Amino acid sequence: MGPLTSVHWRFDSWLMYCQCEYMGSTKDDRLQVRVDPADKRLIERAAAASHLNVSAFVVQSAAMRAEEVLAERPVIGLTPEAAQAFSEALSRPAAVNERLAEALRRPRKFRWLD
Repeated sequence: MGPLTSVHWRFDSWLMYCQCEYMGSTKDDRLQVRVDPADKRLIERAAAASHLNVSAFVVQSAAMRAEEVLAERPVIGLTPEAAQAFSEALSRPAAVNERLAEALRRPRKFRWLD
């Protein structure tokens, strides 16, 4: 089982899940946080329910949330030439052609909700 594997076990009617992504690597960096006692107890209960220690649970949860946040912010990679063309297009004033002007004059079939 490598460091990026997931393991599933079925015991009767419930499924136990072990995420092993963070278990096989050497950890040199430290992350320290202060938490409210009630939050700490909640995290400890959730870690125990997940069959993980608190550190593994917090790292796994934070990493999953970080991936979600970053996935919501797509990055577009451009070659230097494409980046230059994009920059130039942004710096030029927009030109409204007759087809666009006509479309803007037509009555809308919808209304924006404010």
